[in-house]
Amino acid sequence: MKTRKISLILAASKCIFISLLLTGCAHPDRRPLQDVSGREDLSRFTIQSVRGVRDGDHLSAQVLISDSSSILTLDLHFAIGSPTTLQSGAWRWSRPSGLTSGTVAARSVTFLGGQDGPPSVGGTFDLAPGNTRVTIPLTVLPRSFRPATSNPPHH
Repeated sequence: MKTRKISLILAASKCIFISLLLTGCAHPDRRPLQDVSGREDLSRFTIQSVRGVRDGDHLSAQVLISDSSSILTLDLHFAIGSPTTLQSGAWRWSRPSGLTSGTVAARSVTFLGGQDGPPSVGGTFDLAPGNTRVTIPLTVLPRSFRPATSNPPHH
């Protein structure tokens, strides 16, 4: 009986150790925006929302990233496959100095989206023109986001 308790404690300790090790390997403080040229400090920006809709083998997502005075909006369109790829992307950045815009290129894309649950998307993207890199952690897209329908249901 005593040996069994010891082996259960050791097994639990191993699980805790592995969990802590994996948690330590994550990048929780990775900022969503980075100026790869190093000229601008974008550390105050945080992801405000990620939402989207899967339609068959396509996924459209919108990401809002903001600090207290600027809003960066990414509109991303993915082709779901093996691998999932960014089909097209555009960005708009509203800043006190004005509005800028351009295209988005994917450095990496992560997609999880079984038929049983909502899709998840993340990755690393470059904004063109410019020196800005966007990192989106793997994020579950809420089921509640659906485009409005023009015909309400009849009761």
